[in-house]
Amino acid sequence: EVWIRHFWGDASMAYLRGLFCEEGTENDECVVPIMGGEEYKNEKAWCLAKYNSTRCEYIRNEAQYECTVASYIFFTSNGVWALILVFLIWVTLSVLQAIISMPIVQRSKESNIPLWLTLPIVGCFGLGYILLYAPRSMTVKQSSQDLYWIGLCYFVSGGAFALAAVVGCFLKFYSVLNRREKKFKQGIVVFFNATIILTIFAVATIFTTSLIYALNIVDISLDSYQSIACMLDFGGSCTGCDSDKVHKMCPEWSEDDVKTVLKTIMKQSATVAAIFLVYAFITLRYGFLLFRHVSNYHIEYV
Repeated sequence: EVWIRHFWGDASMAYLRGLFCEEGTENDECVVPIMGGEEYKNEKAWCLAKYNSTRCEYIRNEAQYECTVASYIFFTSNGVWALILVFLIWVTLSVLQAIISMPIVQRSKESNIPLWLTLPIVGCFGLGYILLYAPRSMTVKQSSQDLYWIGLCYFVSGGAFALAAVVGCFLKFYSVLNRREKKFKQGIVVFFNATIILTIFAVATIFTTSLIYALNIVDISLDSYQSIACMLDFGGSCTGCDSDKVHKMCPEWSEDDVKTVLKTIMKQSATVAAIFLVYAFITLRYGFLLFRHVSNYHIEYV
């Protein structure tokens, strides 16, 4: 709702305005700025000055309400469909593993573990960079040092995933021909599992911290939330961001709006961390199976 309300007049929303605004108003009455913008006292004054009408606010609010309802339906439907696809993929993999032999499955997993970890590696480093170094995140980060630690944990998790992928590459090409090589590979597998356990701890920390913040964002001071609003506003709905007086900075954004956006960011972080946890646990399960598989080697060449 906050995104629709504050980014409604942006060019990226033109298609949605064309769907939900009254015909012929998508670039006119329907884009009346919140509180009338910087040059007018309110929406009514803006509408009278530009279109000699008083219906602009009503047209915009109705369109935004319909757009919000449609968005809830769209995202809910996609979420349900995604769960169905995940279930189908799981069933397909289970059936496939039941058809082919376990050694083939094991060799396939061993060959593909670096590729399997590519997504969490890129995701962790990308999110860590966004939280720590992206220009628009700096003011948000200053409002709470805990957000800094979340970004740092993403880098730690990315490094741990990358290390596990490197070890996985080594395991992929290392063959066992005698007992000494078998013991050495067992040690590498133990190191691989220890790396994944460290990764699980780091990602679980991200998930827990993000979830706590998503449920209860800490109190933000007036000057901080107004500055954060100016940084979050990509759609140009903020006015007075260059003012020296805090109470004149971005009055279009309320404190609840800012907290809603921050909570949404934390919910997204928790969701991504949960996905990476699934990757880590599946990889750890593979590591334990690989250790058992290596331990059962009984071939030695003389």
